[in-house]
Amino acid sequence: MIAAMKTTMTSSTTTAILRSAAAPPLFPTTLYLRLPRFLPAQLHRSERPRFHPCSALKFRSDSGRGSHGCVRFCSCSVHGIVDCGVRAVEVGWRSSGRVVRVRVANRVELVKSGEVGEEKVVKKELREGLLLEFKKDAERVLLAVVWRPDGKKNWMVYDQNGVTSSIKPQQITYIVPGVENFNRSKISEFIRTAEEKMDSALLEFAWVELLEKSKSVTVEELAQSYCAHLLLSKDDIYFSTLNSRGFYSAFAPRPAAQVDKLLQRKLAQEAAKKELQEFTQLLKSCRAMPPQGKPPKNSWMTEERIWYRIKSLEAYAIDDCEDDEQEKTAEMILHAMKLSKQSSSALKLLIDIGYFPVHVDIEVLRLNIPTEHPQEVLVATEELLSDPTDLDKEDRKDLTHLKVYAVDVDEADELDDALSATRLQDGKIKVWIHVADPTCLVQPGSLIDIEARSRGTSFFLPTATYPMFPERLAMNEMSLQQGKVCNVVTVSVVLHSDGRRCC
Repeated sequence: MIAAMKTTMTSSTTTAILRSAAAPPLFPTTLYLRLPRFLPAQLHRSERPRFHPCSALKFRSDSGRGSHGCVRFCSCSVHGIVDCGVRAVEVGWRSSGRVVRVRVANRVELVKSGEVGEEKVVKKELREGLLLEFKKDAERVLLAVVWRPDGKKNWMVYDQNGVTSSIKPQQITYIVPGVENFNRSKISEFIRTAEEKMDSALLEFAWVELLEKSKSVTVEELAQSYCAHLLLSKDDIYFSTLNSRGFYSAFAPRPAAQVDKLLQRKLAQEAAKKELQEFTQLLKSCRAMPPQGKPPKNSWMTEERIWYRIKSLEAYAIDDCEDDEQEKTAEMILHAMKLSKQSSSALKLLIDIGYFPVHVDIEVLRLNIPTEHPQEVLVATEELLSDPTDLDKEDRKDLTHLKVYAVDVDEADELDDALSATRLQDGKIKVWIHVADPTCLVQPGSLIDIEARSRGTSFFLPTATYPMFPERLAMNEMSLQQGKVCNVVTVSVVLHSDGRRCC
């Protein structure tokens, strides 16, 4: 006689968590109830009674068990059967031309599975018609129906894709119990039904029950074998593998503290996944914008999480990742964007979103040459230009009577130095060397001064110029401009007519 079983209930629905191994392999809402002795023993298997109250339950009576009948109820809700433990349910059907009524008042109890020892993990022999799951390759697991032996150990199977292949016993991960002579054309329907019936909440319910009773469980003791197998094979929270033999495994509930830690880790991973999805959506949106509409580079710095991902992509693009975490972050982004994990892909992506100019010099990036000034330095520059004051005005000497010559190309934007020369009465030549004086505007220790000191120099390249000071200062107030009085630092030297320096 099959023992009665207990279910975990919510306010609206009830679903069986554990079941006897004799139950069919697919449907999770199967309950076994033991009926009283007065259940009519003359009922035959061919007589399929129907139950038609408002709860829409369907059941059948299995005979051949003496005077103890066993009725299997299948429904998506059994709230009407188990309500506060005891509820009388009237079942009516016609047998031999008369109506027989049976009142069921049994409480549904949990089946005590006991410790899962080796005797519960049984090896099943392969034979034709069995439905099994096997590992096709490192990434794919398929359902298949056994066809025939192939040599001494291998078996030919028809898989869910309609492909016939020979598999080794080691490839088999699970054999669906209770299934004989399965029609291979129904595999897809079986998979679809199993996926529809899967409910990950079952694992948590079963974990609570088993943890309280310090019990272990096999897949076959859960409410539906194949769905339970799918859930347990993917579960990394509630259960750990206790014992394994052949194609079956036994599972033990993890300690509550460990489950709590794993759940927190899972929540963190889900949050990170959501953030990555939002970030890749932002990248796709910026990539689709016209060139003039793309966000400026400094807009990517406003949020720390976004800025870290952008810097990870930049480091990956120039082969300069600081650590494995930065490299992993960049590769995750490229994978999410369906791009190859190459530095050129990261570089092109940053160009496409407007972070890098179209003609970016990769060597400038690799040499870590600063190409832009921080926003606070630019703000300080505008404040300085709005009210420029020469701190050394009282000490300056007027040299505006000299003719000044600068030697540079016509396209030069920044003129830092120039020369003047006059012939003295004794025939010697006095040469004046004028250098633009930035100290007339910048005080030592200011933001602009600190930034300039960290750079050390301006960079003049064939493709671009990267000044030490912000461009508005470097190309204007700090540059020697024709037709304008400029503040400079000047030194002079007297030379003989033949070019020798005088003592």
